[in-house]
Amino acid sequence: MLLFSLIPKARKSDLFGREKELEELNKLINIYPIVVVTGVRRVGKSSLIKVFLNEKRIPHLIVDGRKLYESSHGHISSTHLCKVLSDELSKFSKSQAILNLLKRIRGISVSGTSLEINPKELSLTDLIERFNTIVEHQKKPFVFFFDEAQYFKYYGSRGGNDLLALFSYSHDQLENVRILITGSEIGTLHDFLKIENYKSPLYGRGVGFLNLEPFSLEQSVKFLKKGFEELNRKVNFDLEETARKMNGIPGYLVLFGIKYLETEDERVAFEEVFHTASLLFEQELIELGKRSPRYIFLLKQIAKGINTWSYLKSSFHAKGDRIGDSRLYSLLKTLERMSFVKKENGVYKIVDPILERILRD
Repeated sequence: MLLFSLIPKARKSDLFGREKELEELNKLINIYPIVVVTGVRRVGKSSLIKVFLNEKRIPHLIVDGRKLYESSHGHISSTHLCKVLSDELSKFSKSQAILNLLKRIRGISVSGTSLEINPKELSLTDLIERFNTIVEHQKKPFVFFFDEAQYFKYYGSRGGNDLLALFSYSHDQLENVRILITGSEIGTLHDFLKIENYKSPLYGRGVGFLNLEPFSLEQSVKFLKKGFEELNRKVNFDLEETARKMNGIPGYLVLFGIKYLETEDERVAFEEVFHTASLLFEQELIELGKRSPRYIFLLKQIAKGINTWSYLKSSFHAKGDRIGDSRLYSLLKTLERMSFVKKENGVYKIVDPILERILRD
């Protein structure tokens, strides 16, 4: 697979510059029953995890929250989830030993190498317990990977709490199972997991976190250079200047490379990246504003350079909003957790340069 490909990577040879993160993920999986991989949009979280699972040959099931959300029109039911699980379990159709174990689970019927799930009868607890048993004599855990997990707050009638209870049970009782979670965007991972909410089933549980950072400027330049070299294409623009515009976000670098190959125009290619990203951010900002208009005000102020605690508080007061310290702290902390902003030496910055341009304009 080429670097300039929109398909998530699956092999280590196709994954650029993430050796340290792969090692860290391996350590976390060996320590924590639940591991959460965070990071800004398009930073490569899914690719990192898929490469890790494939390279380590760890048995796993993948549930993509975004696909479930789209196929269910925003109301994810057990029927939708079981359809995905049925497709994933078919990966084990060549293992008669695993099929024999699965068919003992109520709600799962196995005929030859085909498998069907009855969502009204299947217990997810029974399923993960069975996989806990399947791998108990191996040196590797079984991983349930919930990708784009923020969408699971739309699962069932209790805002995803049924899944959180399942995660909590697995954490406490199943030593051979790991729950691997990733996601971002509004309706976020932290809103779904609610780790800091004492009412959440996961409150007080030990959870491992890995934050996937964007590439450095040096890495970004090397990425673009290698991508064009793979295709034997020469470029007539400054790679460093272009890389700087995209702040090390691999998804943007890939999209830029593809668009440049189409247009052979650096400016047009970047505008295509900006347009695509703008569409993605538009709905997020609308949803964020519904939660509180203060979020949008904060982001706009930070984008304009009003980016310290005292200046931000003063800007609220200047428009007649007597916001308190605790509320301002909560708003900023939430924006950090959503990967919209980061704090460095007391100064807040917009993480994504394209979002910063959108907010300024």
